[in-house]
Amino acid sequence: MLWKHYLRLLEPSLTHQAMSRDPASVEPGPKANTVVVAGGRALVRAARRSVLERAGLRVAADVEDASRAAKAAELYGAGLLLVDSEISGGSVLAVRRIIERVPGTAVVVVAPALDEDALLAAVRAGADGFVLETLGATGLVRAVEVALTGDSVFPRAGVGALIEQLRGATQEHSSVDGIELPLTRREADVMARRREGMTPKEIAYELNLSDVTVRRHLSSVAKKANRARQARPLTLALESTS
Repeated sequence: MLWKHYLRLLEPSLTHQAMSRDPASVEPGPKANTVVVAGGRALVRAARRSVLERAGLRVAADVEDASRAAKAAELYGAGLLLVDSEISGGSVLAVRRIIERVPGTAVVVVAPALDEDALLAAVRAGADGFVLETLGATGLVRAVEVALTGDSVFPRAGVGALIEQLRGATQEHSSVDGIELPLTRREADVMARRREGMTPKEIAYELNLSDVTVRRHLSSVAKKANRARQARPLTLALESTS
């Protein structure tokens, strides 16, 4: 997927990044501002629907799962599908199903917190955006409006992970338990703080990551070290502690 090299700030915690989608593919008229809300609890869907409709956007339907979402998008000619990260079957599968059925429709995932792995998985599946619930009503509306123009929206804190993927996964070499390992920038950041005695929760707070993401990075480093030493157990304490 091709990325243009510019960023535009939308909110303090939201960054816009243009992708290769052709703006001409967004048709004028009712379709351009029609949205389908999918996944999450009924009360959450109703709240998001209310927020978008008060902003002048047309919400054609709010549905529980990806299958119904794709059908609704196709039926109403929706310009965008707003998908809850906890949608039945998972947001990655939902994004893939929706894009397969209605490829011209933008898909934006809404998550309670930033998880870099989840963000990258959503982008690889074809999502046009990944936004956080903490944006609030105004931020959500602006994110949807930007995505409807053919651009993409991501949290400011997640842009680094996207750039890292574009540049290549192995950016740094670092010594871990006496073993020289190729680490991603984020893995190196996590390991540097781990050596200082910080717990995964403390690392997550400082780097603005989820606990799960930090543990995955620690596990990834441990696997790399074990492979480098032909499965020799890594002696550096990498296991999670609270």
